[in-house]
Amino acid sequence: MNEDASSQCPHATAHGVPEYDVDFYADDVIRHPWDHYAAMRMLGSVIWLPRHRNFAFTRYAAVREALRSWKVFSSASGVAGDDFGCQFLQGNTLMSDPPRHDEMRAAMATPLLPAALEDLRESIEVAAVKVVDRLVGSGGFDGMADFARKLPLSLVTELVGLPDDGRANMLNWAAASFNILGVQNERGRRGAETLTEMRQWIATKATLDRLKPGSWTARIHELAREGAIPVDFVPHLFRDYINPSLDTTISATGHLIYQLGRNPEQWELLRADPTLVANAVNEAVRIGSPIRSFTRTLTQDCTIDGVDMPRGARAMMLYASANRDERRFENPDRFDIARRDLDHLGFGHGVHACAGMHLARMEMESLLKAMMSRVDRITVGEPEIALNNTIHAFSRLPVIFHPVAASMSKLATGSAASGAIEVRVIDRRQEAENIISLRLARTDDNPLESFTAGSHIDLILGDGMIRQYSLCGRPGAEGPYRIAILREELSRGGSIAAHDRLKVGATLRIGFPRNLFPLDETGSKYILIAGGIGITPILSMAYRLHEMGGDFELHYAARSEAKAAFLDELHEAPFRRRVSIYLGADPTGMRLDPRKVLSGPRIDSRVYCCGPTRLNNAVAAAAKAESWPGGSVRFERFSVGSKDAGTAFTVVARRSNLRLIVPIGRTILQVLQEAGVSVASSCQSGVCGTCLTSVVEGLPDHRDQWQSDDEKATNRHMTICCSRSHTREIVIDI
Repeated sequence: MNEDASSQCPHATAHGVPEYDVDFYADDVIRHPWDHYAAMRMLGSVIWLPRHRNFAFTRYAAVREALRSWKVFSSASGVAGDDFGCQFLQGNTLMSDPPRHDEMRAAMATPLLPAALEDLRESIEVAAVKVVDRLVGSGGFDGMADFARKLPLSLVTELVGLPDDGRANMLNWAAASFNILGVQNERGRRGAETLTEMRQWIATKATLDRLKPGSWTARIHELAREGAIPVDFVPHLFRDYINPSLDTTISATGHLIYQLGRNPEQWELLRADPTLVANAVNEAVRIGSPIRSFTRTLTQDCTIDGVDMPRGARAMMLYASANRDERRFENPDRFDIARRDLDHLGFGHGVHACAGMHLARMEMESLLKAMMSRVDRITVGEPEIALNNTIHAFSRLPVIFHPVAASMSKLATGSAASGAIEVRVIDRRQEAENIISLRLARTDDNPLESFTAGSHIDLILGDGMIRQYSLCGRPGAEGPYRIAILREELSRGGSIAAHDRLKVGATLRIGFPRNLFPLDETGSKYILIAGGIGITPILSMAYRLHEMGGDFELHYAARSEAKAAFLDELHEAPFRRRVSIYLGADPTGMRLDPRKVLSGPRIDSRVYCCGPTRLNNAVAAAAKAESWPGGSVRFERFSVGSKDAGTAFTVVARRSNLRLIVPIGRTILQVLQEAGVSVASSCQSGVCGTCLTSVVEGLPDHRDQWQSDDEKATNRHMTICCSRSHTREIVIDI
């Protein structure tokens, strides 16, 4: 930080910047960080750490926005917690901004891209099986040395391609670099000495003749020799491969196995539904957050949430705090592999997002897949925390893998039904014309899992039908679940089956509650809008807001009184004075005018709307006309509107080695399933995201409501249950 910024920051604190007077890099804070993060978040999005003379960003929204805004929050001056660390490590990809960053990243990242990594998948999966086989039934092992470190040390060091004397030092060098990225306490000072030795080794020992032919580092030498990159990039790119390629993956793998051991119901859920493997990895990265903090330097004066920060000030991005921000994540301290909000910051965000995240995911997913048919239960002891300034990891973790009995070793895979709860219908009521409500209780009489406002469950109706219905009771209760179902004669058959089959006493299986339409409880005012059967998630939100003492109003529109569900309940509800009802066929009644309802937007207000497409579109148009802030108006949609049938095209399922024609009237999902490919799916209409699949080549014709417009524009993923292809051939990662 320059002298001007240092002199201005104390002045800023006099104008109300909250202070948190703790040494962020002290041993006790490293060992027990979570209460500190919670205390810092309570103070504000931006706080001042006087011990380090740095600002700190504590909450998800502030950290994410700063990481996106590299022109304002620059990495080029370094990302360490103090001047020495920033200057000592300056020049590599992490500590640069575009265009230099983009040139270095392009040179380094090519072998780390998903398409390139596919060539490694088989060898990684085979190695994962060997790791797990050695440990199952062994009576106990160190989850770090014997499990988390095995794949990175055996595979990644081989891919980097250093000679033996370099490979042996990679872990020490990586730990040293992350210590320097904090502050120069004793750990930082020792790290500087170690990295000085590493630099000397790279300069004298990492010559092309000593590197493994075809390795990542050999490739960098060859690019420089061909003139594709400047020669002075070479030592920096070597360090980029050596330093971050091990510790972050090892840390995340340790947290993954620890959380699955601490939460046995999550391991049972994962074994029952292997399609949740990717979710489990993401959740471990979110809740464990390998990187505690990197800093950014402001290139201009900036104000965030009322805090003025001067040009030249340094701001710490507290990834681990942001990833447990209760304003963003429901039950943030809970490890939940069925969590649908996967937009965590554990791999960074923006131009500096982790280049190795695809490899890290592949390694962890391969270990989980190897475990699922071999490990019945996971027992973990108390972990020892590694003392590192930047990496949050365990140094030791006692683990036992209890083997699966031979008779149980064959698992069901690929079915959403396999992780289901058996329930019976204990009550059925006619709520409106063609609308029934059902109350469901477990057949074993145990309480059902509590749920949050906006949650839904999967109903497994047989004949391959799985349909989603919103929970419309009081959130948080452990009593029976209540859902409402509209009979739709022109639907795909789910609602008809439910109406015809689900009488009182009938049994069926349901999925655990999931929430794709969560209620943000940080607003000061809420406007709830429902149309027809869309009242179901809105009703649960109303109950929750009333319980919180929240300021809200509920607007419910239906074609007629006969078609309006839960009218009697709304008239008698404790929040009935907040309810306005609009009946379209009643000439004496009011008509819902979204423009009027949304007049006078406030920046801290929230709008939630669920209803038919026409209502959603009208509310969206009114919000735009009234200049509502982006993200403050949220929708849940029944299904994707129909589009033209398109034309036939070819889908290539690369990992399955299949090339199939998708005719008019059939979906990619249907064609794959008919060919024997097991694909996780649920809604069949593009609203749940279960079948979201990576696109390798081709241009998708997006027909889903799951992805945002920005996500669709990248064409990286598509929902194969409904989307088609604009190109004659599309290659997907299945």
